[in-house]
Amino acid sequence: MKLLKITPRLLWGILLSMIASLLNLYLPLLVRHFINLKQFAWSDLSKKVLLLGGLILIGNLLVSSLSDYLISSEGDRQVRQLRLRLQKQVLRLPQKYFDQQISGNLTSRIINDVNVLRSFLTETIPAVVTGSLTILGTMLITFSLDWKLTLLMLLVFPIDGLVTVPLGKISEVIADQTQSSLAALTGVTSESIKQIKTVKLNKAEEDVFAKNAREINKLYRLSLKGDRIAAMIGPLQSMLSFCLIMAVVLYGTLRVKSGSLSTGTLGAFMMYFFQIIGPINNVALFYSDRKQMLGATRKISEIINETAEETAGKEQLAVAPGSSLLRLDQVSFAYQDLPVLEKVDLEARSGEKIALVGATGAGKTTLANVITRLYPVAAGRISLNGQASTDFSLEQWRGFFSVVLQENTIISGSIRDNLTLGLNRKVTDQELWDALALVRLEEYAKKLPKGLDSLLGESGKQLSGGQRQRMQIARACLRDFKFLLLDEATSNLDADTEKIIMTALDRLKRTKNCGQITIAHRLATIANSDRIYFIKNKTVVASGSHEELLEKVPDYRRYVHEQQLKEKR
Repeated sequence: MKLLKITPRLLWGILLSMIASLLNLYLPLLVRHFINLKQFAWSDLSKKVLLLGGLILIGNLLVSSLSDYLISSEGDRQVRQLRLRLQKQVLRLPQKYFDQQISGNLTSRIINDVNVLRSFLTETIPAVVTGSLTILGTMLITFSLDWKLTLLMLLVFPIDGLVTVPLGKISEVIADQTQSSLAALTGVTSESIKQIKTVKLNKAEEDVFAKNAREINKLYRLSLKGDRIAAMIGPLQSMLSFCLIMAVVLYGTLRVKSGSLSTGTLGAFMMYFFQIIGPINNVALFYSDRKQMLGATRKISEIINETAEETAGKEQLAVAPGSSLLRLDQVSFAYQDLPVLEKVDLEARSGEKIALVGATGAGKTTLANVITRLYPVAAGRISLNGQASTDFSLEQWRGFFSVVLQENTIISGSIRDNLTLGLNRKVTDQELWDALALVRLEEYAKKLPKGLDSLLGESGKQLSGGQRQRMQIARACLRDFKFLLLDEATSNLDADTEKIIMTALDRLKRTKNCGQITIAHRLATIANSDRIYFIKNKTVVASGSHEELLEKVPDYRRYVHEQQLKEKR
């Protein structure tokens, strides 16, 4: 799979770079001609030589500048497209993929690894192409000038190869390890900053620092290895080049004294020698640069080749307006071959409030994730009005639900950005204020300098925990949905605020004729549900009203008693 392409724009850039290289090849010939002039006065011939040299230099400058711009801009364009492709792919990957990843690692792949590909496309490839042309052109010209001196100069190739090839192979391994280490460091650094409050409250600064220090030291050790190799290659190449220069100079001087070589030709040879040192090194390093590029390509390709969710592609199925029935029939789910849900049966209707109740780890949140198709079921069937969930596109299915999670889902941005997140319709300011009023945040927002456009900070740091949850509830209420799913959505609210919001949500349920599915531990939140599903041992063991379950299900009575004790503490 080609992540980056050789495009016409890039080819034009390389072609212009080749033209610039050819112009450079002509300059030593002019210098040779000028040195060999018998008369250095401002003769017409010397003026023409200097004028031609000046024109070549100016032309080289213009052509090189245009070439560099075409190549670098094309690299930037392709990198932008690749990053957009990666971002889109990452957003379409299933939840189970992210459960096994560190977000910082993905960030590093999108940013750092893509930069490696850009460097190869815009620097390595043009350098190798123009370098090869420079080397070939230099050899042809120097052979025509003096084949004996050219053979002496050609010794640079095997000698340079003896240095760069074995060290380049080691450098290739280090480069691959460095990319992986950089991704790991990005991951742990991002995580420690994101969880800084948890780190401070648990006095875990030293533990987190030690974890980060391990990755920094690992990267440092790899960098030192690379430094040692670079420290060897550079001086060795310089020493060998100097020895060859001395050999060319000494041999050339003897030839000049003997009269078999002109001074101008020797000067031209020296210019050509210095001109091909850089291209020779670029060509010699192509192997290791290519290996580093392939390593980055492999990591990026792994992300792109991951199976994405089918968010679209199916036709929108017609759903009759009015009451809806959500059913789960014998639904099972396993996470990494570990059973989490087994043969769950459940019903939720429009205008009805149901609650999912059970001890921590019983599978309530997993059940919510299965209902919204964040995870595919291992067995069983989920349906809406008799139509299987898999018959709907993922985009349409998730549109039936408005979900409020216990975890913080506030994004960096303004109040407006958070309330309208994911909405595919225009929302008036009045609708936004009404949603804020529903959760008792209207007065708070009106006191802010910019009102709805006030920034909330990263992850809503400007808000309290309760305000963040209320903001998420307000966001959920603005959506068009058939079922409102609340996963411990009021856990951070005081009892009075929770009562007010739950009353408002009950009113919203009647207004929109939607169903409400609540996951909660507080008895006040679940007791007035139309039906409660009690989950134990990975399945629904009983369902009914609060009173019915108290009367008939000993495990439920025990659960209620435990919750009452917790709430009294």
